[in-house]
Amino acid sequence: MATPQEMFDKFSRTYKPGEQIVKVGDVAEHMFIIQSGRIEVYLPTPQGDKSFAILGPGEFFGEMAIIDKGTRSASARAVDETRVIMLDEKTFDLHIQSNPAIVHKILKNMSLRLRETNNQVQSLLIKDVNRRIANRILVLCHQRGVKGPGGIKMDFPFGEAELAKDSGLTEDMPKVREVLAKLEKANIIELQAGQIVVLSVENLETFIQYLAMKEEFGG
Repeated sequence: MATPQEMFDKFSRTYKPGEQIVKVGDVAEHMFIIQSGRIEVYLPTPQGDKSFAILGPGEFFGEMAIIDKGTRSASARAVDETRVIMLDEKTFDLHIQSNPAIVHKILKNMSLRLRETNNQVQSLLIKDVNRRIANRILVLCHQRGVKGPGGIKMDFPFGEAELAKDSGLTEDMPKVREVLAKLEKANIIELQAGQIVVLSVENLETFIQYLAMKEEFGG
């Protein structure tokens, strides 16, 4: 079995910030394991790119198309200067056979991504923009939040631009800032160096429940 350094030397590639890695519809030839940097997985739409995930070191993507020999279901690009290991189908199969733990990790990863995609779709179906934004923050808080002395911060850069993308509101940044200002005034969140930090999960949940009742009863 090759060492991690030998793997990197043989199969590695470095991408510059913003550089395209794969495009939706491409024929799949490799899966990717991130060594350093970050990858944004997104879907181009007529309304703009819809971001589905920001992946970091140790995470991987592109395995589904290698397994079912289909085309790419999403696009991916480097957020920072990013180094990846690229595995073709033959090398992927060899590692699957020699390390059953990889199979378990891939299945777990695919399940988590499917759950995350379902959560994003559900969020995008929320008509009230205030509730859609607040709900997206809450979901990420539970999935990617890291508790610190100043509140709960996501484990990846998450500011108003990232929130707008996740909420399908890239073209309406004024509205996103308006909702964030409302949440900040209520001491539910705080913007720290451009990052969204949740001060009270309980108050955020209460705010969402209030908006849901208001929408249901037409208040």
